[in-house]
Amino acid sequence: MNHYDELKEYIIKHRRFLHMHPETGFNCKNTSKYIASELKKLAVDEIINVGDYSIVAVIKNGEGLITGLRADFDALNITEKTDLEFKSKNIGKMHACGHDAHSAMLLGATKYLIEHKEFWKGTVKLIFQEAEEGPSPGGALAIVKSGVVDDCEDFFALHVSPNYQTNQLAINYGEAMAAADTLDLELIGKGAHAALPDEGIDPIVMQAEFVLGSQQIVSRKISPMDKAVITIAKVEAGTTHNVIPEKAKLKGTIRTFNNQVREKVKSELELLAKSISQRHKGKYKIKYDYGYDPTINSLSSTEEFVLSAKEILGEENVKILSQPMAGSEDFSRYINLKQGALAWLGVKQVDKETYNIHHPQFNLNEDALIQGTKIFIELIKRRSE
Repeated sequence: MNHYDELKEYIIKHRRFLHMHPETGFNCKNTSKYIASELKKLAVDEIINVGDYSIVAVIKNGEGLITGLRADFDALNITEKTDLEFKSKNIGKMHACGHDAHSAMLLGATKYLIEHKEFWKGTVKLIFQEAEEGPSPGGALAIVKSGVVDDCEDFFALHVSPNYQTNQLAINYGEAMAAADTLDLELIGKGAHAALPDEGIDPIVMQAEFVLGSQQIVSRKISPMDKAVITIAKVEAGTTHNVIPEKAKLKGTIRTFNNQVREKVKSELELLAKSISQRHKGKYKIKYDYGYDPTINSLSSTEEFVLSAKEILGEENVKILSQPMAGSEDFSRYINLKQGALAWLGVKQVDKETYNIHHPQFNLNEDALIQGTKIFIELIKRRSE
């Protein structure tokens, strides 16, 4: 058995343990304790606790570049519906986004880099992060604000994806993922009997106009050359069939890829709420919360990722994406601090049905995980040249 075979077993062992014991948000005490314990066994140079339960481990190996490698370790509030022997033991929580794999791959890279210092130089900061899935403001913010990673020149992260074959990597130059903002709107009218609508101010009509009007912002207020998504995902109003309520509420998400479009959408949504309310002689309360910034991969960091992946997977297995995805990631905070890139590691099942991330039956091909670790290792070796 060669050292990569042993490393593959090591990665899978830790992935399965983490999968069995998922924790969410900022409540990842046991996950953090488990990872910290393993980092101590590996004898990293330093372990820094950041935020509630995030960890930054440091490996030093002479002069050279300082590189940040990030893995998130929080799970989702989903009840797992797989038949895995190592399925979640925490009912209602599941590693349905692959963060267990992310952390296991980074532990694998940590083990290799410590045991094979003859192949690289510099400093690596291994970021094990809580609360990538939220709640706001996410786990990356405390790490960035702490100053612990200020000296990193570049940041890199891998995210597993069943949309790509095992042994493939996909990546964007530039726009990779969207900003994710949240809209909360309350429309206030005047209650009345449903048979006498003229005696009231109907907030449900106002709500309906807002939902329809919001869908015209992207097509008529934003350039068709720009990318934006406005989705109203929750509406709430009324108690019965024959009463016009006083209030109607809605919630939505806004996805954009640059701050100019982001501010334009926000302004148009506020103007729409105001104009509808004024026309109906009602009132409104609007709350627009800025979430994660867009993830814009840096050119030089992306090129390093591409070259490293080609070395491990072969040139034909590295896909350059022409379009970003509308999901969001707080890895953007690291890129905004300095520069960096996030890539998608293919984990599609070979002989089983594949379910996408955030699905209760999500699973991944564990054979892909050693490839992710090897790409991290190749990145560090390449940055030592």
